[in-house]
Amino acid sequence: MPSGGYRPGAGRPRKNINEKKLEGKAKQTASPAPTPKKIYSQNVMADYFSMAMKECEKEVPSADVLRNEIEEYIASRGCEGYVAPQTITDYVLNRQGFLACECMNRKIGRMTKELKLSPYVTAGQGYYKAMQGDFNLIMQIINRHSGNQNEEKNAFLELLTNRGF
Repeated sequence: MPSGGYRPGAGRPRKNINEKKLEGKAKQTASPAPTPKKIYSQNVMADYFSMAMKECEKEVPSADVLRNEIEEYIASRGCEGYVAPQTITDYVLNRQGFLACECMNRKIGRMTKELKLSPYVTAGQGYYKAMQGDFNLIMQIINRHSGNQNEEKNAFLELLTNRGF
């Protein structure tokens, strides 16, 4: 049914704004998200980490060293127990794989016959991409739950703000 016609004032009269607000659906107040429970897990991958790669065992740090490094950083930001142990394990294995591929690239070179890339280059790219994904996830968790935001200053952003942008 049309609400009005060609003549001014024809049709159904308009509602008062206050009445519209009273008739509308009540907006539910957003309840605050519960704080996540900290989980302290055991390092079940210690035996697996202790295996060394034969080709690069002297050049590449062991996975235990890499794991301790990232766990110390997480603990220093006050977020121990928030990052899933599987995420830390994935990050460590991907980082160790990337470092091993880079080590092999330095030993045998990045190119093989007929100007083709070494398989270690392709594998290293895959490891690096996966490692970056895991690291970004860890940093998102740290930035969300860390009490202090110790982010480095962005020089480009500071330059723009000084110029008046």
